[in-house]
Amino acid sequence: MDTFSYLGQGFGVALSPYNLVTALCGTLIGTVVGLLPGLGPINGVALLIPIAFALGLPPESALILLAAVYLGCEYGGRISSILLNIPGEASTVMTTLDGYPMARKGLAGVALSLSAWSSFIGAFIATCGMVLFAPLLAKWAIAFGPAEYFVLMVFAIVALGGMAGDKPLKTFIAALIGLFLSAVGIDANSGVYRFTGDSIHLTDGIQFVVLVLGLFSISEILLLLEKTHHGHKAVEATGRMLFNFKEAASVFVVNIRCGLLGFFMGVLPGAGATLASAVAYMTEKRLAGASAPSAKVTSAAWPPRKPPSAPPAAAPWCRC
Repeated sequence: MDTFSYLGQGFGVALSPYNLVTALCGTLIGTVVGLLPGLGPINGVALLIPIAFALGLPPESALILLAAVYLGCEYGGRISSILLNIPGEASTVMTTLDGYPMARKGLAGVALSLSAWSSFIGAFIATCGMVLFAPLLAKWAIAFGPAEYFVLMVFAIVALGGMAGDKPLKTFIAALIGLFLSAVGIDANSGVYRFTGDSIHLTDGIQFVVLVLGLFSISEILLLLEKTHHGHKAVEATGRMLFNFKEAASVFVVNIRCGLLGFFMGVLPGAGATLASAVAYMTEKRLAGASAPSAKVTSAAWPPRKPPSAPPAAAPWCRC
């Protein structure tokens, strides 16, 4: 009962007009920062810490501001993923696989609104789970050791291999390249410089911002320039900016399932949103393929097309 009394007191503080305006400002700032590729929520919060200190905000308002900035950055990263095919952070890589093809079909507003709705459901499930199971989860996280971390990383590589489907060798090679790139820098245990080539610029390792800009941003910009040079027209929007009730009902079960899966994956130390999003996407892709084995499950099939009508019968005098 003490937990619920503390929750009531916390909601009383959070729902005050001053803190609500602070949360709104933090969300707007976080969304703008998050849509810039490579920054992410961590950098957004780091940028706002001196500002929150300089404004002299009360402790609870400062925490609300930083939390709103973090959540706004989480959603802002999906804007660039859906519209530009450039993930704002590592956890939004999976969003590009389905969001960008929807944007190419003129359904960018539907994809963004569905992403916001799914993020709300997932955050609500995670918040309720943390409130109810926080003591048990804390004991579970402390029990993790080197063996558990190793098994977790093996599980992550296996999950990535399952996403590739019929190309596991390419996925395995890409995972090895990623492991090699992550090994560049100072060893956290021994302090030894690894694979730096005596360059001081590689002592901190290769940042994710560099990988995102190199692997996604530059290639996507070159593709856009090529299409513009060949005279391709821009994608026309359908005029619909929000999802309808039918679309929300069709993905509601998926939201609940992925929210629960993401909560349990996010609780694991070191897993984070990146592994959770990859496992959730792989699971839903398998389930969708099992429910419709004859149809190829691709995001390009959105929205469903009407079956082609039969061609008109040729005229009797036509000799062609």
